[in-house]
Amino acid sequence: MKSGKTGLIIAAAFIGPGTVTTASMAGANLGYGLVWALCFSILATYVLQEMASRLGLVTGKGLSEAIVDISQNNLIKWFCIILVCAAIGLGNAAYEGGNLTGAALGLATVLPGSISWWVLILGTVAFAVLISNRYHLLEKVLIGLVALMSVVFVTIMLIAGINTTALMSGLSAVGLSDTALLLAIIGTTIVPYNLFLHAGLSAKQSLEASLSESEIRSHLPAHKRQLFASIGLGGIVTFAIMSCAANAFYLTDNVLSPGNIATQLEPILGDYANLFFALGLFSAGLTSAITAPLAAGYAICGLFGWQPKLQAKEFKLVCVAILLCGVLVATSGFKPLAIIILAQASNALLLPISVLFLLYVMNQKKIMKAHTNTLLSNLLAGCILIVIIVLGGNKLLSLLL
Repeated sequence: MKSGKTGLIIAAAFIGPGTVTTASMAGANLGYGLVWALCFSILATYVLQEMASRLGLVTGKGLSEAIVDISQNNLIKWFCIILVCAAIGLGNAAYEGGNLTGAALGLATVLPGSISWWVLILGTVAFAVLISNRYHLLEKVLIGLVALMSVVFVTIMLIAGINTTALMSGLSAVGLSDTALLLAIIGTTIVPYNLFLHAGLSAKQSLEASLSESEIRSHLPAHKRQLFASIGLGGIVTFAIMSCAANAFYLTDNVLSPGNIATQLEPILGDYANLFFALGLFSAGLTSAITAPLAAGYAICGLFGWQPKLQAKEFKLVCVAILLCGVLVATSGFKPLAIIILAQASNALLLPISVLFLLYVMNQKKIMKAHTNTLLSNLLAGCILIVIIVLGGNKLLSLLL
């Protein structure tokens, strides 16, 4: 697997229904008021994913395996295992609920049947794909549809234009007016499970290519450039969705709802906007609904020394468990948009756990050797961690008071 492809997979992983819905609601409710949060999230995603990919390339191990390897004390080791299992398990279960809800929302918009009914059908499809080991065949088609939807959003943004006055106001208006939506923007972009997924994919690439130390050194600069381009592309698409929603709702005083969310595509698609949006949301949702259990499988199997392969029984059990939890969340009876937003926000709240483990591993010479974090990397990651903890703490405090 080429390094460019791993970067594109990570970029595609956060262009799911959570991103589409969250960016749409941010643009519709606040205009460009959360553009600063998106810029912060894209920078943070690059910084953290670069560390995760470097870990995999240098060591040939995923993040979970690295965490276990550096834990000498059994008590500390099991504490780390339980903490990571809780963070990845809870985060992915919530995220999976949002993925299935998004895909079901897309289908229920154009086809008969309730969202809960479609969640059950989609859960069955995802289950069949996961146990059949044929995910990569379906993945190409679904990612192609998501890419097409992304092109449409960017095209509409360019045709409709960007309100530069509102944009500059949004970039300078750093505030906490809607903490849940703010956390959702962060959580849908800096996805915790992507750190484990990217490290695992890079480790697989390193092992398959049998990279020497000199080859790793020469490979890293190009890898960083490709990762920056891929994540930057994902950020542009997210901004385009936010901008389209701002033009269609915020600047016209229209109110966004599940029934009219596709309105932002009408300038280019006309009467076909609803159908196209539904297809894109379904594709993004089903792709992510399969990717999230796979990422959890890599993370949890690495912790317990199980084979991180789709063919392994333990790997499949983890995937199915996450999928079932997602189905339960999606059929809980909450409003669809609320489930998706809460799923993204929960990821942001659990993100510090994954970041702390990643930072600790990346500063261990025993495992990273000459490729430990630089002072700049540590400072950037530390600032990112502090911002996320402050925002999450502020939200939790507001809920308790």
